[in-house]
Amino acid sequence: MSCKITAPTLLINFPNLSRAKGQLLTALILVALAAFRKISPHSLPKQNLQFFKVNIEEMYNDDEYQLILRNPVNCPNRFFLTCEESSVNTLLKEFSPVLLEAKKDTTITIKGHGDLKNKIQIKLKLGDPNIPLQTTTVLKSLPFPKGKSYKLLQGNNSGPTHNSNLSRYAFDFTMSTGDTVTSTQNGYVVGVIDGYEGWGHSDKWKPYANQVMIYDASTHLFTMYGHLKQNSSMVEVGEFITMGQPIALSGQTGQASEEHLHFNVLQADDSKGGLKSYPLDSIGNYKVNKLKRYQTMSN
Repeated sequence: MSCKITAPTLLINFPNLSRAKGQLLTALILVALAAFRKISPHSLPKQNLQFFKVNIEEMYNDDEYQLILRNPVNCPNRFFLTCEESSVNTLLKEFSPVLLEAKKDTTITIKGHGDLKNKIQIKLKLGDPNIPLQTTTVLKSLPFPKGKSYKLLQGNNSGPTHNSNLSRYAFDFTMSTGDTVTSTQNGYVVGVIDGYEGWGHSDKWKPYANQVMIYDASTHLFTMYGHLKQNSSMVEVGEFITMGQPIALSGQTGQASEEHLHFNVLQADDSKGGLKSYPLDSIGNYKVNKLKRYQTMSN
């Protein structure tokens, strides 16, 4: 014997209105209730958190300014330098971006332009787009533990939100807050953000998702795990991670209408963001081109 439980139907009676007007008013109320459920109860965070702290040192002596850049993580990074002083900015363009290999440092010397301390802006982009990728476009594991199954919300160049170079080939899985997220590859942790709380629907929430970024030095690809639960990271920047190792708990932070895991394979790129989504042939035991939205995927 089996039974089926369905959500109760909302009945609203308006005795003084015609049937048509009553139905219209009921519809408007239902729309308003649905919209209310989607309103975030959270305020935007007041602070932007970073994957890691860029180590810089500035010195000035005898009309010689020195900028020491240190790459603190286990992947190559590009440092873009600019200055509001046009003459200095022209000099910076000659060697910016500065490419630093993993854990390397460099010193930039500028003479005859005075003390430039706190005048040079530094923007970092992960990876080196000139390194040839060494990959078969195959990931052997899904981003959750063996024996677990979750539905695929969207993925592989599908709507409704994976429509930019950064997210085009990403996957969303129906993981609940507190479910374990595991690494799909061996690699170094090169980024951890885990201090955000809250979520929202607007684009303003995009920068405020907790996430972990892992770099595979053999393929030169990154894997990103997003919308993670606050303070749930189980790894630290610099740590070497193996495939299947727990790294964090799933959640709902940043631009997210529901609890889920956003998983993305990324490669270094010359675009504005510095990374772009990378297409896979297969993930776990599944051919990507045969995946369908809402199908159950098992690891």
